Amino acid sequence: MLSQLKKYILDHEDWLMEKILNYAKQQGYTEYTSTLREAWRLSISGLSKSLIATLNAKGLDLELGPHEKYISDPASQFGIIEAQEHRKRGVSIDMFLGLMKYYRQSYSDLIRESNFEDQIKFQYEQIIKRFFDRVEIGFCLKWAPVKDESIVKDLQLSNRVMTNEKNKYLTIFESLSMPVFIVTFDGIVENMNHAASKMLNYDTVPGTQYYGEKDSHPLLFIQIFPWLDSFFKRFKAGSDKIKTFETMINDENQFFFISFSRSLDISGKFSDSVIVIIEDITERKTMEKELEKLATTDPLTGAKNRRSFLNLFRKEMKRSLRYNYSLALFMIDIDHFKKINDNFGHDTGDKVLRLLVAKSFSVLRESDLFGRWGGEEFILLLPEIDIHQAYSAAERLRDVLAKSELMSNDGVNIRFTVSIGFTILRNKNISMDGAIKKADKALYLAKKQGRNRAVFLESQSEQ
Repeated sequence: MLSQLKKYILDHEDWLMEKILNYAKQQGYTEYTSTLREAWRLSISGLSKSLIATLNAKGLDLELGPHEKYISDPASQFGIIEAQEHRKRGVSIDMFLGLMKYYRQSYSDLIRESNFEDQIKFQYEQIIKRFFDRVEIGFCLKWAPVKDESIVKDLQLSNRVMTNEKNKYLTIFESLSMPVFIVTFDGIVENMNHAASKMLNYDTVPGTQYYGEKDSHPLLFIQIFPWLDSFFKRFKAGSDKIKTFETMINDENQFFFISFSRSLDISGKFSDSVIVIIEDITERKTMEKELEKLATTDPLTGAKNRRSFLNLFRKEMKRSLRYNYSLALFMIDIDHFKKINDNFGHDTGDKVLRLLVAKSFSVLRESDLFGRWGGEEFILLLPEIDIHQAYSAAERLRDVLAKSELMSNDGVNIRFTVSIGFTILRNKNISMDGAIKKADKALYLAKKQGRNRAVFLESQSEQ
């Protein structure tokens, strides 16, 4: 019988927590209690643990005798400890006993709303009543004998501890490197840390917002950050506990990380506040772009490197199959490039490579993918293009490059030509490797046929 009660109590601790919290809100006790859910959960857990310990020690015999030594009773011991802790916090015995009546009521409600038989319910409820009687006796044992002088000393000590705790967390708040704003649902900035003040170019020192004189004109969040007004309103109206995102303002060079968090207050005292973190991440974004560029771009020419090109090629092939369009793949090689290096030096050869890429970008579409395959060989992928358009693009590119020129270090005008081999991908049975081999073979034929030309080879389906 007792094992059934113990299990039922432990299985319903969340229910009990919600019940006592609801009673505390209704009767106004949450104005003086913790704002965090964990504190309420621990209070129920502590009571349930004490109840089970009492049942283990005394069984069903919880009736109150005139000669009982309550000091050794687990329930009274729990009451003594709780009385000591709450007295130090300045809680009066009448306030504390008043709230405890609703803890008792919560446990009684749990039994009454159970599916136990009526006789079992009556026995369990009697057990609950006697347990709380014993807890209250513990309160009296600890509270009653205390003199006023002792209470004052306890309160002074407790006040010092709480002041130190407040100063500790205020210091941490002010020391945060990210700008943090506490904003009411009305849009008033209630508080901000030192990083936030610096962000707004306020001439303040840490702690000014907390200890300084309050401005008669409240600071409105929308006035400081009008570009966040719609985000703030949507967050207030929604149910998300936290919302984080990155956004760009003014121009493409200014990025911010934004975090909206609701207060974790379940007592209702501070639940109308939003904690807003606004961090300038422009430098990080710039670095990320640079790193991405280094990872995906050939450092000499600015074209995609081989690995990056293949990754994008693979994705484009999947899209072409999904939306049923063809692709053209070009392999491009500079004719007699070794002679340029031998006659004018590798520095001039590098300039030729860079010129080829720059001229190619000038005639290609944004959707086209251009990469350096290796040495003086380049690879080009043109999405959504047919055979006639591919021929036209190849000839246009070849002609533009043939008319390009640059000056060597010795003042000699250098011109160069390219050979192009290309194929069309329009069948799901054509692989990426197969298409590259076909375009490479077409490039070989262009070289063999005299260079400075474009040669097409049809890709065959791979069965």
